[in-house]
Amino acid sequence: MKIFVRYFVQGLMLWIPIFITVYIIFFIFSLFDRIIPALFNVDLSPGVGIVIVILFVTLSGALTSLLLVKPAFSFLEHYVYKIPFINIIYSSSKDVVGAIVGDKKKFDHPVMVKTGGDAGTCRLGFVTRDEFNVKGMEDMVAVYFPHSYNISGNVLFVPKQSVLPLNITGSEAMKFIVSAGMTGNLEEK
Repeated sequence: MKIFVRYFVQGLMLWIPIFITVYIIFFIFSLFDRIIPALFNVDLSPGVGIVIVILFVTLSGALTSLLLVKPAFSFLEHYVYKIPFINIIYSSSKDVVGAIVGDKKKFDHPVMVKTGGDAGTCRLGFVTRDEFNVKGMEDMVAVYFPHSYNISGNVLFVPKQSVLPLNITGSEAMKFIVSAGMTGNLEEK
């Protein structure tokens, strides 16, 4: 019976990640395959909806980089920032997306922060701002600590001397944090 249970658990460990990945991909494809026909009243073959979305996003990215379109977009964006509540949602989501995939990625400075006093406990995070022009905070940095298996985290202000920069990529550090230390590599390169 122990051998049966062990093999069953190994089978679960094999198939559950595959199932979850396939399910999420299928869900995304089917979502776009339902949205596009609903908006434009057309019938599409399976998978065409996601192709249309990818092409639309790519085309809009190319258009915003053109010399004529960029100033117009900036002009409209200026007015979006003046609308109460909408400006909070827009600017926050723009900053988060830019921090992850933009030209000025913010999660590219992984650090280890000593948090436990004499116990030597440390926490892995990312420096998001390394200087402040606020009296009494000149020696502080902002460190973002993502939570494992969650889309959330905390920003703490810690003394610079408690921060140890790591010579690893931001994606390796994020993978380590999000997986609760079970995957990813903290070995310095």
